[in-house]
Amino acid sequence: MNIRKLLVLLLCMTALLLAGVLVSCGENGNQTDETRDPSLPPVTMDSIWEAVAAVVPNAQNMTDAQATYLSGFFGGAKAEDFASYKIAVQSMSTSIDEIGIFEAKDASEVKKIEAMIDGFLDLYNDLWNDDYLESEYPKLKNAERVTRGNFVMYVILDDSTRAAAITAFENATK
Repeated sequence: MNIRKLLVLLLCMTALLLAGVLVSCGENGNQTDETRDPSLPPVTMDSIWEAVAAVVPNAQNMTDAQATYLSGFFGGAKAEDFASYKIAVQSMSTSIDEIGIFEAKDASEVKKIEAMIDGFLDLYNDLWNDDYLESEYPKLKNAERVTRGNFVMYVILDDSTRAAAITAFENATK
C-alpha cells in the first residue's frame, strides 16, 4: 500500500472515530423485545446468520474476518464494543462478497454502529482499485446497510443475492 493510501486510510479511520463519538443517540424505531411476539424464537446472532447464509449461494465458502480486519477497517473497533458481531468475507476467490452483522449492546449504540459501517463502506469505495475486476465494483457501489432493533447488517453482494439477504435478515429479526 502506498503512502497516500495509508494516509487516506488513517484519516478516514480518525474521522470515523470522531463521527462515532459525535453521533447522537436515540431510539431507532424498530420493534423492541417488549413488543415482540413472545411465541417467536429468540433473535440471536446465530439465528440471523443462519437465515442470511441460507440465501447466499457462496456463504459456505466465506470465512470469519479476523479481529485485525475489524480494528483496521472499522475505525479501531474491538469485539467488546458489541454484544456480538460476525463479518464473513470471501477468502478463496476473486469475489468481494462480504456480509457483516453487528449487535449493539443497547439501543443507544445503534447509531454509532451505523456510522461505523457507513465509514467502512466509504473507505472501501475510496480505496477501490480500478484495475481490479470491473465486474465486482457494482457490488461495492450498491452495498447496503440495514438496521432492525439492535442489529445492523451490511452486505456487499450482487443485486439479487443482496435483496434475498436483506429479506432474510428482516424476517430473522422480526
